[in-house]
Amino acid sequence: MQEIHIDIFLNILKGSALALLVIWTVVANILVFVVLCKNPHLQTVPNLLVANLAFSDLCLGIIVLPLSSIYAIANKWIFTSTVCVVFVSADILCSTASIWNLSIVGLDRYWAITMPMAYMAKRNKRTAAFLILSVWVSSALISLAPLFGWRQIAERGNMIKVNGTWQCVFLDLPSYTIYSATGSFFIPLIIMFFVYYKIYQTFAKHRARQLYRQQVIKKHIESTILHDLSQVLPADDKFTKEMEENEGKEFILTRNVCKRQHIRPICKECEEYPSETVNELGSRDQIDAESGKRKVMHGTESHKDQKRAVRTTESTTKSANTINDTVIVSENNIRKGKKLLKCYHCGKTEIRKINLVQSPKKASNTKLTCEKRRHHSKRQKSARVALQHKPRTISTAKERRGVKVFGIILGCFAICWTPFFIMYVVMQFCSSCKVDPHIWMFITWLGYSNSAMNPIIYTVFNHDYQNALKRLFRGSKKQTIDVKR
Repeated sequence: MQEIHIDIFLNILKGSALALLVIWTVVANILVFVVLCKNPHLQTVPNLLVANLAFSDLCLGIIVLPLSSIYAIANKWIFTSTVCVVFVSADILCSTASIWNLSIVGLDRYWAITMPMAYMAKRNKRTAAFLILSVWVSSALISLAPLFGWRQIAERGNMIKVNGTWQCVFLDLPSYTIYSATGSFFIPLIIMFFVYYKIYQTFAKHRARQLYRQQVIKKHIESTILHDLSQVLPADDKFTKEMEENEGKEFILTRNVCKRQHIRPICKECEEYPSETVNELGSRDQIDAESGKRKVMHGTESHKDQKRAVRTTESTTKSANTINDTVIVSENNIRKGKKLLKCYHCGKTEIRKINLVQSPKKASNTKLTCEKRRHHSKRQKSARVALQHKPRTISTAKERRGVKVFGIILGCFAICWTPFFIMYVVMQFCSSCKVDPHIWMFITWLGYSNSAMNPIIYTVFNHDYQNALKRLFRGSKKQTIDVKR
């Protein structure tokens, strides 16, 4: 009597777990379709392939899983032989389509990353339709093959009698077992591992190339700034000596970016200001032009005279080669071993740190021509643009996220389906091998659970889908509140 109660409790527990899995598989994959239908901007080729994956998982959840749940709880096949044939064929069809959809999603990402120009030109809805059709045709050729020949030469059909109870099983033929296992699992598994390896390899190459490019651009910017500073800083012996003493120390360069970049200062005025005022400098009008210990150079326009000059408080004028910025040289270190160099146009501030690797050359009395000034300005601008705008073919964040998502997909797929297909092949060629029915059921449902995990994986790592799903539920809540009112 006690054993009967234990069996009833276990059946209730098993039935509840299987029911929850079936409900989640159906609801989660339906939500994928609802989100894509309500958001046309999400109907891209990758998302259409994901929708096809959701459709195959949904078919598995609606047709196969309910029958399989009843079969698992009853421990025998209680339906007719025709239903058994439909059940086995639908099982192989939907499972194979789900597995091949995972491979197609991986191939789409592989082509987009490794052949962006060639594949993007062909990456349209027609291509997506062809890939989707190929998935279902190949799955049908594997699942429906027994109905057109193998079943007639089999020793027995899909239903067998074991210990007085009928069981619905896969076709018991070694040739079909190899054919179905290879087409349904092993070929897609090899494709997915190959694709993941190639995607990771491509990501690693792009990352290494990007780091090298950033290092080259950084060195170019530092050399450009140092060269231009040597043209703008005063050429007196005291300043040159000070810069030589600070050789190798780190400087901080801040640039205020002007909204109107075409207005460039032509003349430089150098005046003495108090240290406190310079520290709080916001604009030239805020400076109290009294005695002080800091030299401040300002850019002013002079359309009549195209000369560049530096003027001190003693009204002494010295010619100097300059860049198009206002430069403030702080004699006091911000931190130990650091000095502040500020370049003022107007607007927002852009900060860069540079290491003074060589002393500036003494400024000569010769003047830069207009052509040279334009050359220095263009070189600075191109260096900044190259550093700020990274390659747009494949961004590092997207690469990393794509590799991570596909790695999780591959891992879940391998964990869920590998035990089943290994057991499926081994049991066919090992007649003396016996597997406990509960273990067989667990391994079978582990494979089915992959269809429940796919929507979770794509939801967690797809921010657009997450936002669309949130909007969907928020909209439903608002409508419910309005109805109640």
